Amino acid sequence: MDTEKLFPHFARRPVRNADIGQLQDTFLISSVTMIIVIRLQLWATNYPQLGSGRLHIAHLLWGGLFMLIAIILLLSFLGRPWRRPAAVIGGVGFGFFIDEVGKFVTSDNDYFYKPSAAIIYIVFILLYFATRWMQTRRGFTEQENLFNAIDMVAEAARGGFDDHDRTRALTLLEHAGSGPLVGPVRDVVERTQAVPARPPGRLALAYRTATARLGALVEQRWARLLIVWGFAIWTALIFLAVLVLVTSLGFKVGGAESAFRSDRLGQLTIPNLASLASSTISAVLVTIAIVKMRRGDRLGGYRMLGRAMLVQIFITQTFIFVESSFSAISGLLGSILLLIIIRFSEHHEAERVEQESAHASLPPSALPARGSGAIATGTH
Repeated sequence: MDTEKLFPHFARRPVRNADIGQLQDTFLISSVTMIIVIRLQLWATNYPQLGSGRLHIAHLLWGGLFMLIAIILLLSFLGRPWRRPAAVIGGVGFGFFIDEVGKFVTSDNDYFYKPSAAIIYIVFILLYFATRWMQTRRGFTEQENLFNAIDMVAEAARGGFDDHDRTRALTLLEHAGSGPLVGPVRDVVERTQAVPARPPGRLALAYRTATARLGALVEQRWARLLIVWGFAIWTALIFLAVLVLVTSLGFKVGGAESAFRSDRLGQLTIPNLASLASSTISAVLVTIAIVKMRRGDRLGGYRMLGRAMLVQIFITQTFIFVESSFSAISGLLGSILLLIIIRFSEHHEAERVEQESAHASLPPSALPARGSGAIATGTH
């Protein structure tokens, strides 16, 4: 019996969305943001209880409601514009859900179970690596490129097909091979009249302005020095905090529990040793980055700084969460902010290096004459 006819859906490889990275990142960011908002709100309001008497409306139920709304949106409506709102709403729901993990793993439904922060953090790390694997495990296949191009063309039926979508669809079709549908789809894309692109809103304009100003800022020597030494100081503070925690030097760093501060050098646990080792690795990477920057290798220095931040976020902060619970959030937010700054600086530097390489590869006749203005001829 032909199983392909009986189970056609199981016999076909799933097709990834061309926007998989943006949608998955939106989901994760929404989830993390929701957890932080919940914890801050509960702390600020002294942990109120919604309900009276024996009734208690746990925010786990709100999580289920938001995830249900996201599922209904995806199941009920066609079109690409619904996916990002569903990612946001689904992320908010998952944040509500996972925040109560302490109640799921304890017999007495202890919301304040100390390892909850570490469990939540590890869950998000695993989700992050899982989504990155889905995005980068292999390049998009010809079938996936064709499928996504058709998905974009479908937006023309609702008047949402602009010049950017047309260019992107044609780019996808260039990598879709020579199947029987590629030619007809390309003809449809080329014949379909694109709607004018919407003018950027205030947020988009503000983002572009801020990006341009930051790009000009990181070109300043004093700004680059500030970034590098700011990272060095931050890494040193993280290392010092870990050292103080595991060797019990008598300080209470980041609200750590007394059990963590009572550790002695002869009684270090695996989390203690791992946090020390990872913070040491971060310090070494930052040192290498400083050396590269001093030698003029700005791009290599930025990449080393990025790796140092990733070690802190994915390893050091994990063990700090194990011991310090949610009091480690401030350190995590600082590391994420620094990672965003260094990623922007790395991207800007990579573009500058690429432009200089392209400029150097041009023949002398193609280069503008020294002292010439924007108009080479004397006519206007």
